Amino acid sequence: MSSQLSMLDLTKTNLASIPNDILKWSPHLDLVVLFINRLSFINVSYCGMADQVYMDTNQIKHLTAGNFTFVCNTNILDLRQNPIQSVDPDVIASLHVRCLMLGGYPLSDEVLTNIILGISKSDIDKLIIQEGSVGAFPKGFFDPLRDSSLSLLYLEKNRLKSLHPLVFSNLTKLKELVFYHNELPIEKIQPDFFEGMKALKVLIINDNQIKQINPQNQTWTVDLSELDLSGNMITNISTSVFLGLGNLTFLNMSNNKQLSIFELKAFSGLDNIQTIDLSGCQLYRILELNTPILRSLFLNSINPSNDGVSIGPASFQHLHSLVNLDMKNSGLDISKNIWNENASLFDGLLHLNHLDLSRNPFPSFLPPGIFRQLSVLQELNLEYCQIGNLHPLIFSGLESLQKLSLKGNNIQHIHDDVLSGLGQVNIIDFEGNQIIYLDELMFSNNRNLTNLSLADNKLTRFNQKTFKPIFSSISSLDLSMNPIDCNCDLKWLIDWINKPIHLIDKDKTICSSESLEPFREKPLLDVDPNELCIINGMLFLIPLASIGLVVISVMLYHYRWQLRYKLFLLKLAAVGYKEMRDAREHNDYEFDVNIIFYDDGEDDEEWIREQLRPALGERLPQFQRNVFGDEDLVLGMHYLDSVDYVVSHSYKTIIVLSRAAVQDRWFILKFRTAMDHVSDTLTEFVVVVFLEDIPDDEMPFLARLYLNDGRPYIHWTEDARRQECFWDELTKNLTMNLRTNDLIPNE
Repeated sequence: MSSQLSMLDLTKTNLASIPNDILKWSPHLDLVVLFINRLSFINVSYCGMADQVYMDTNQIKHLTAGNFTFVCNTNILDLRQNPIQSVDPDVIASLHVRCLMLGGYPLSDEVLTNIILGISKSDIDKLIIQEGSVGAFPKGFFDPLRDSSLSLLYLEKNRLKSLHPLVFSNLTKLKELVFYHNELPIEKIQPDFFEGMKALKVLIINDNQIKQINPQNQTWTVDLSELDLSGNMITNISTSVFLGLGNLTFLNMSNNKQLSIFELKAFSGLDNIQTIDLSGCQLYRILELNTPILRSLFLNSINPSNDGVSIGPASFQHLHSLVNLDMKNSGLDISKNIWNENASLFDGLLHLNHLDLSRNPFPSFLPPGIFRQLSVLQELNLEYCQIGNLHPLIFSGLESLQKLSLKGNNIQHIHDDVLSGLGQVNIIDFEGNQIIYLDELMFSNNRNLTNLSLADNKLTRFNQKTFKPIFSSISSLDLSMNPIDCNCDLKWLIDWINKPIHLIDKDKTICSSESLEPFREKPLLDVDPNELCIINGMLFLIPLASIGLVVISVMLYHYRWQLRYKLFLLKLAAVGYKEMRDAREHNDYEFDVNIIFYDDGEDDEEWIREQLRPALGERLPQFQRNVFGDEDLVLGMHYLDSVDYVVSHSYKTIIVLSRAAVQDRWFILKFRTAMDHVSDTLTEFVVVVFLEDIPDDEMPFLARLYLNDGRPYIHWTEDARRQECFWDELTKNLTMNLRTNDLIPNE
């Protein structure tokens, strides 16, 4: 077995046993899978590190000295789905395991007791028992674990039906306790169940059919930071339920479908609560939240019945620090829950950053002013709200908004003032509406807009003036599933989307059947208006052509001798000269690309390191034998001899010109060497890159001569869009060599 092996998978191989040295030769395995075999005993006495080991679904019955030896250092050891009937505590204690997983088979009280005893002597810090039919914890059951290393106890899908006071009191170092989805109900949870658990921070008791939490109004003595009671049958959360949990930051009460009363008053004890999740609760009687430092509130799907929710314009008046508010599919009504007598549900939420109101039915007119105090809001979700009309001032006050989604509504027209106050918006989504046309001034104040979706509407035409303010900012555009009428007027749009803009769902952006016949049912990107629209332009040019013909006749006579010379050159180019490529490829040379630059210039070296090297690696991965400056020259040769050797044995040479470079004598000598080889080989293998504009009085004669001869050169630009063209042109020049012909005049 290879020492480099990282994973060993022997799933369903019908193994009855494994050699004791099977893991000896692989000192560090990430994963060992022995799942679904016939293993009844384990003897692994030679082993290094095996991060995760899965022995579940075998026939292991005894975790005793004669039947189970496992010496690997392991993070997770999974022994679920084994019919374990006896356990030796010393075997558990000998395991070098951080997380032990058991269950999938009824575990007797004796087996559980010995497991607990063994863990108390070990370094195991996580115990997971799933479907182990644990029915109850007798008094003193966890006594051996007092001050042990166990930090997590996870009990899932067992048959635990009751708890008693101080049952966990000896789990003094346990940090996380999870009761998940017990098959039998635990009808009530009392704080004294957890008394003595000094280190407990996370308590998760979800999906257990709990009906009451702290019915006797005891004071909690544990220092919890997270409490999860989701998926139970709790009906009432009164003011004193959480007394003592002053450091609790996260409370999950979601999917308590019968929870109708939730009261957190100023003296409820949750002084540091940051997040509350009440999604899936009815809350039709009382919802009171006096938690000034609350930052996140989830009220999704809180109205499964027709009774309505107990939310009104004053419900959030004490939530001054709220940052995130999710109220998806909550059956909100504009007049009952959100807006009443010039008061908004969101008034006072001065720090709100994210607001999700999607899937709430707002078929009536959304009144202006409901978002008036949300000056720092950055994300607003109004998807699938049945909105038909938008008041011109509906988004007034949202000067910081960056993302707006109105997907899946019934909007037909958008007034040009609707978006005028959203100067910082980056993303707008109008997909799935009924929009027929767009006003010219619709995006007049949205110059930061980068992502725009108008997909699945009824747009047939697009006005160039509408999109002009966002021409330079848009990077992603979705016009798919619209009945676009493709004609000559859309030439500007086709030219625009063929620029560096990501057009989403290109295959679904198709010309409608009402388009000009050659364009019908064709993808918009495949349409070339010049094929059909040139005739209209010709009619417009006839008067201008007549005047131009007279002017041209005069000019032809005046410059007749110069024109004869130009015609000679044209004839030479059309008939007497044929551009020829060099037949040799880059594999025929010792080096692929030789880069000559000013090695002592920090700016030049930085450009080579941060721009050219990555670009060559990405665009020309086949070019691996590259020479970057003097540091890659051939060793053992004189400097100029080495320069000459590399130039003559390279497929292409790039010369990087800068103001500093042209002042260096050695750089000019290397430039001359490259130009001499161009003349000797009659091959255009040199490409010059200008990193910056060089004044005429600083331009060396050699560079002037190079440019006068019509040799290839490219200018570097700081414009991100033009850089893409720069790399395309450079890549093209680097993939072929042309033969020179000095008999042809240079123009």
